[in-house]
Amino acid sequence: MFRFIEKFFLLFIVYLFVPLSASAEVSETGENVEEESVHSNLSSTEAALSVNEPMYFVVGGDGETKGRFQFSFKYRVFDEDSRIVKNTHWLKGFHFAYTQRSLWNLSADSRPFEDSSYRPSFFLDFYSPAENYRPGFIRTGYEHESNGRSGGASRSVDTFFFWPFWASEWGDQELLIAPKFYAYFSRSDNNRDIDDYRGYSDFWLSYGNEDSWLLSTTLRHSSKNHNMIQLDISYPVRKKIFSRTGGYIYMQIFNGYGESLLTYNERQDTQFRIGFAIVR
Repeated sequence: MFRFIEKFFLLFIVYLFVPLSASAEVSETGENVEEESVHSNLSSTEAALSVNEPMYFVVGGDGETKGRFQFSFKYRVFDEDSRIVKNTHWLKGFHFAYTQRSLWNLSADSRPFEDSSYRPSFFLDFYSPAENYRPGFIRTGYEHESNGRSGGASRSVDTFFFWPFWASEWGDQELLIAPKFYAYFSRSDNNRDIDDYRGYSDFWLSYGNEDSWLLSTTLRHSSKNHNMIQLDISYPVRKKIFSRTGGYIYMQIFNGYGESLLTYNERQDTQFRIGFAIVR
């Protein structure tokens, strides 16, 4: 574990001294390097309050019928014209974010919520020209995750994360590759071994465009072979309101460990769900 933490912070220090900016760079032609993307993390022109991760409601399962839904937003703390940003420019990319995901058992008599995950975070966003295999976007920060329960059902974990993004155009489609690395610095007594199941990184990628199909997947592999894959497929059913936001048919396939924080050490067979998203 400590070897991983050393590599994590060494990687962070290397990128810290690479000339990154908290705002979009400008090319020699005067054009913004960053274009509007299927993932607004790669868009440097965003409102102070904006969408973050996908927001959806899907229903299905394997045997039992369960609903899974998520909402997520982020808030840019400092205005770009404020004195603190002018004096410390990298603070322009400082954000607070909140994401909540719930698993709802619709087959049980009382239709209980099986578990919910609450994830506040603080992070910095950096942009740079995507040259010489460098990522065009980097997000790094701190995240707390807990399920808000007490006693034996309580789960919580605190991590530092480092999340670089690479983007490329394939015809009229966009490919995003974004491995997310994290280091644990606090865990509750009930999930001390969570790193055996989550490992220390997620591999995330997406392929598609704003006006048609978008496919994204998250892959997770731990040193003890506790794997997870989640596949999300979406298609727009109305004109977009702004980047990534509108109305979408949303399909989700999950297989492996950690469908919820409560069951981080339990393996789920393939779960197929379908529903609707307003952010993808």
